[in-house]
Amino acid sequence: MRILFTRFPLESRMGGAEVQTLALMRGLQERGHEVMFLGSCPVLLREAFSFQLSAVRLKIGSPPVTKWRALSFLWEQCSMRRKLHASFSILHSSFHPDAVVMLSLTEKLLLTPYLHAQGITVIWVEHDRVGCWLTKNPWLPRLRKLSRYATTIVVSELSKAIYERLGFANVIAIPNGIDVSRLSGNRNAEDGNQKVEFRVGTIARLSWDKGVDVLIEAVKGLEDVSLTIVGTGPEEQKLKAESRKLQACSLLPYRENLHDFYASLDIFVLPSREHDPFGLVAGEAMLCGIPVIVTDACGIAGYVKSESDAIVVPADDPQALRAAITSLMAHDAKREMIGREGRKTAERLFGMEKMVEGYERVIQTMESSP
Repeated sequence: MRILFTRFPLESRMGGAEVQTLALMRGLQERGHEVMFLGSCPVLLREAFSFQLSAVRLKIGSPPVTKWRALSFLWEQCSMRRKLHASFSILHSSFHPDAVVMLSLTEKLLLTPYLHAQGITVIWVEHDRVGCWLTKNPWLPRLRKLSRYATTIVVSELSKAIYERLGFANVIAIPNGIDVSRLSGNRNAEDGNQKVEFRVGTIARLSWDKGVDVLIEAVKGLEDVSLTIVGTGPEEQKLKAESRKLQACSLLPYRENLHDFYASLDIFVLPSREHDPFGLVAGEAMLCGIPVIVTDACGIAGYVKSESDAIVVPADDPQALRAAITSLMAHDAKREMIGREGRKTAERLFGMEKMVEGYERVIQTMESSP
């Protein structure tokens, strides 16, 4: 099959959505499909070129995901639609796609009717956290209607329920796949020092919705506990001030070797307080055999059994999170069991091949439907 990916984002960085999209494109290509990318996303364009994937740069304007952009979209949509249709017509002569996988709001609104009329399979992918950009968006009613012409793929049953409540049709969940090449390193890394404290860690954007402040509050006052937070974001200065109240806390903008970071921990925590579509970093920690605590706001919570292969706690509840951490601190056997079973779950459910197969199956099924 010939599969075209499109993305015209408001902003671009090498985050979870970009990692997953690139891995999906590469995976489908390795399975014998012709894959091409069309869009303005600098990260995906750069990475596609570096992996010798076909890519075409096209700038049409920003998506209607802010108040001003939603308003200006009223008069800009005609020119944006013309650019999209013109580019698609040019591509059509050399790369007539069987399916188009759309990642941003602009093309979902403007290109879906055009493709549906031509009988081309349309896939909408939703990686992002649902917030006011969607729930209060004046273009949501239009999006609901158009969703009948597409299959919307989300990354968890939690996200599926949210989109169905918003009125989207044809929603299915395919969990994120983990790229094991990001997790190569030395098992049980200890940075060359004898371990004397209980190590808790997280990787998260430093923003209110990620709940890093809840994690700081949960470990406050715990003896012989160190906390390492990896990430950047708008609440960085506030969280740095809060972290100074802890016995031992490090804030790092990034860690080059993720495997060694996970392997240095006794517990990995993803403390999201609002909808976190999946929680890829928690899945990576599980694959490394590290016991994981997540909140019920994380999509990955729907794929685990609490107290068996992970621990799930209520979101925005530092007391519940503290109790889960101290429980694992006090019971070595329980910690080892959860790490072991978590790894089995991650291997069974979150393999990259499994994700690629899931998308391939959806596209093939839609292709064969009348």
